[in-house]
Amino acid sequence: FLRGQQLIEKDLEIEKKFEEATKFLFEQKFNHKPLTQVGSNHPDGMLSFKDALILWDNKSKESCVNLKDHIRQFDGYVRAAEKRVACFLVIGPDFTPESAALAMQYQVEDGVTITLITAQELKSLAENWEQKQKDKSESSFPLGYLIQPGRFRPDLVAAF
Repeated sequence: FLRGQQLIEKDLEIEKKFEEATKFLFEQKFNHKPLTQVGSNHPDGMLSFKDALILWDNKSKESCVNLKDHIRQFDGYVRAAEKRVACFLVIGPDFTPESAALAMQYQVEDGVTITLITAQELKSLAENWEQKQKDKSESSFPLGYLIQPGRFRPDLVAAF
């Protein structure tokens, strides 16, 4: 589909475009500037949240993301962070049922919330926020709503 739309030439470009789209949502729709990261061994994005960080990683797959396949990678990012990590967002097409339980286990054992959010849920949230904030262009999305253990629940986000 993406090749047909001339958005990509090679499948490898999907990951880069997914990362760029996510950064765009945070920067342009949610009004939060992602922090600059150095080196190559880091999550796809990082935001400042109070005295902590919110990290995110995009998983472009055609099937459900199984958190178990990536938890060591994410744990490495959390442990290498210069500040406390309030939340680690995993953004993908969908998630295996076991992933939510593993996210809860990680929070209990390591004290860091892992939120599993689909790309569509993040996009919808950003569009809803933008729509409701038309007159308040300087207003930033309250990032605390993203800090939900396991699967993201849009119904827990208050009406703006």
